[in-house]
Amino acid sequence: MAAEASSQAQAGPSKSAPIQHEGPARYWARDGFFLTTDKTFLDPFVVNEIFDTDLMWWNDPLDIDQMRKMLSNCMTLAIYSVPDTAAEMKSNGGLPRETSGPNCKLAGLCRVVTDYVTFAYLTDVFILEDYQRRGLASWMMRALKEVVDGWPNLRGLVLMTHDSAAARMYQRELGALDFDEGPSAGLVVLEMPGNGVKDVPEDH
Repeated sequence: MAAEASSQAQAGPSKSAPIQHEGPARYWARDGFFLTTDKTFLDPFVVNEIFDTDLMWWNDPLDIDQMRKMLSNCMTLAIYSVPDTAAEMKSNGGLPRETSGPNCKLAGLCRVVTDYVTFAYLTDVFILEDYQRRGLASWMMRALKEVVDGWPNLRGLVLMTHDSAAARMYQRELGALDFDEGPSAGLVVLEMPGNGVKDVPEDH
């Protein structure tokens, strides 16, 4: 099993870091991969390119200002492929030696739409195909749980998935329950379709 480590830091690689409403940026490391809540590492153009692929069939690419706004108004956890080992990152303050360029490539992401106090909605979870089947999604969910477990007034985290394997992963790593088995069982769940809604493709 790859070595893993976690850490916190007051600042990311940029002096003009976005506000981290959830608190100081968090960093986790395992051999070859770096996971962080620090948005200063996120390139909105790269995320937008991924939104324009079949991997993210429920999304369309956005106007880049809308993409920046979307990323700014939520919590993100992003995984990057790096050449460093967990031990090397630990000795470097929890960071890889290079924080941009070809040696720091986005491998996965999830967004949490939240007030950072009582409610959270997990969405847009992905691991790029080249990095799948390495346990990265499970690792990202464990990091997410570590973060939200520190929110003493959180009533719950909600998510939706069409994938039964993903559902089992969320149950295992987050302790997620079917809605009818959780604390909100018996409530009527309603959804208002928005202008950006897309139909589920036939092959999904």
